Amino acid sequence: VGDVVGTGSSRKSATNSVLWFFGDDVPYVPNKRAGGFCFGTKIAPIFYNTMEDAGALPIEFDVSNINMGDVIDVYPYEGKVCKHDSDEVITTFEMKTPVLLDEVRAGGRIPLIIGRGLTSKARAELGLPAFDLFK
Repeated sequence: VGDVVGTGSSRKSATNSVLWFFGDDVPYVPNKRAGGFCFGTKIAPIFYNTMEDAGALPIEFDVSNINMGDVIDVYPYEGKVCKHDSDEVITTFEMKTPVLLDEVRAGGRIPLIIGRGLTSKARAELGLPAFDLFK
């Protein structure tokens, strides 16, 4: 959580630092993590894109009412952040792109693009209708 995240730093190094703390181990790949999240009032575009590529969930929202040690619940489909185990809304937000949650589920932007393409070609070859699970 930060006011401005990712400016003035190596985006890959910064992304790796965030993912090392919040991300999940990538099976059979030593010293690599994916997933995780990053919240900020403003996230630098290049850092945001690198987080997307890594399968993380970068969301921009007003963090001024969140303090160190606060436990929050983030509801990405509803676009709101609440105090933990409460209906008290701290802030609201909108996703930058409708495919962001699909990218997280796929493990990143590139795996989503590749997976959609392979699925489409395989379904066409098998004579199956188009698959619309992902946006």
